[in-house]
Amino acid sequence: MKFDYIIIGGGLCGLSAGIRLAEQGKKTAIVSSGQSALHFCAGSFGLLGKNGDKTVLNPLEELDRLPEKHPYRLMGKDRVKRLATEVPAMLQKAGITVTGSAEANHFTLTPFGKPRPSWLTLNGLPTFSKPDEKPFEKALIVSIKGFLESYPAFMVENLEKKGVCCRVETIDLERLTHLRESNFDMRAASIAKQMDRATIEEFASKINSCAGKDESVLIPAVIGINDERELDRMREMVNNPLYCVPTIPVSVPGLRAQHILQHYFEKLGGTYILGDRVEKGIIEDGIVKALVTTNFGEDHLHADAFILASGNIFGEGIKSNPHDFYEPVFGLDVNYSSNRDEWYAFNFFDAQPYMEYGVEIDNDFHPSLKGIKIKNLFVAGSTLAHCNSLKEDSGAGTAILTGLHTADLAMNI
Repeated sequence: MKFDYIIIGGGLCGLSAGIRLAEQGKKTAIVSSGQSALHFCAGSFGLLGKNGDKTVLNPLEELDRLPEKHPYRLMGKDRVKRLATEVPAMLQKAGITVTGSAEANHFTLTPFGKPRPSWLTLNGLPTFSKPDEKPFEKALIVSIKGFLESYPAFMVENLEKKGVCCRVETIDLERLTHLRESNFDMRAASIAKQMDRATIEEFASKINSCAGKDESVLIPAVIGINDERELDRMREMVNNPLYCVPTIPVSVPGLRAQHILQHYFEKLGGTYILGDRVEKGIIEDGIVKALVTTNFGEDHLHADAFILASGNIFGEGIKSNPHDFYEPVFGLDVNYSSNRDEWYAFNFFDAQPYMEYGVEIDNDFHPSLKGIKIKNLFVAGSTLAHCNSLKEDSGAGTAILTGLHTADLAMNI
């Protein structure tokens, strides 16, 4: 099978690159083994939320303070700014409404009610401009009977520290009765699949019957697994201002974003190969000739250029054994310490050095294999070395921007 471009990895990074290429009419395929980090997205995207122990308020102003080999530094500040400015429109065309700007971070709530710096936030989630700002005067925090993935007591404790007057109401929805027969089924994604029109109407009616005057209503993010219309309908039915708050993963807003972006990519003419794994790449004279996948076997996948967006250790884009770290598809050169004692920090909550291990690239995002540059292969997202997307709260920004950047580079080779 022959394509113009093939992307390895179907998460936020791979989809961003794929959409960019497909919008230009390029015959593009994405090979995805399955679940991506988007499934764990709490509903907001971070560009750069932390730098060391510092909470970043203006991410673009902070870029020059990042390590020299950080992907943002390799792209350059002007390039990061330009691409970041384009992203909201790209998401809107796909069907995802966001608020926010790269010029200044805003803040959203974690599942426990703590402030989190964010670049872009999906429709329906509350946002506020400063971490110590009181987001509401009064809040009704709605709990769903039997739901395992929200923590109203923690939400109350942290919001009350900001001076918000809070109370909790538990609502029982008839359609969820059968889910409560198994604790495993009372999860956000399972509940979201039960939210048909009648259940949304019941939910809204019960909220209206218990919501007091001037109260903002906070519900778990369990509505709108396929698109935004269900959530918009719910907000129209509720008399008070209504917001969703994140749950622990798997996340309904993340699943929705994955579904919408994948559908948009395919609508543009892209081929999304789901449930397959790239076993190895065939490289000759510094050029990737083809990919060998589990399902296609001897029917190799060919393209003019390739983008590796397979994730880091979490997504198995980087793997390790007791002796080293390695990239499993091509065997690319990986940056890591040869001293195992330097792989980790003793304090679990400290920045872990191994999170910055990844594929080394040149200024044009080409990797190398035993020191030899691979001319038609680009690497993007958390597969890259020299960034800790977890501690920096930069995972989504790194994914989207390097995905777009490498797509543009690939079209210029």
